[in-house]
Amino acid sequence: MKPNAWHLVIGLTLWFAWFCATYGGVAVACAWAPPSPAQGAWTWINAAVLLLAVSCTLAFVGAAWMSARGALYPKGSATQARQRFIAFAATALYVISAASTLLVALPAVVLPPCV
Repeated sequence: MKPNAWHLVIGLTLWFAWFCATYGGVAVACAWAPPSPAQGAWTWINAAVLLLAVSCTLAFVGAAWMSARGALYPKGSATQARQRFIAFAATALYVISAASTLLVALPAVVLPPCV
């Protein structure tokens, strides 16, 4: 993958979209068909949140891996140095997005969704 400045924006923008969709989806699901609080954390809502979080995390990790591969351009001209910087920065932002996705979804493992 050729490093592009858009990769500096895409990772955290997609994470923000995931964040809004997750919390908005939980709010709608709790209003539409709230599970019993006696079920605890193991509800269909939390399962959906975890499934979405794992799939998004894998996508972010894949994007980070591809960006890291793009950072392996040989040193040389100023253009190549700029491309390497963008690739390194994009890798870091994708890793941050992946870690943030997992950390935000972690309460779905232990907390009931609609309480």
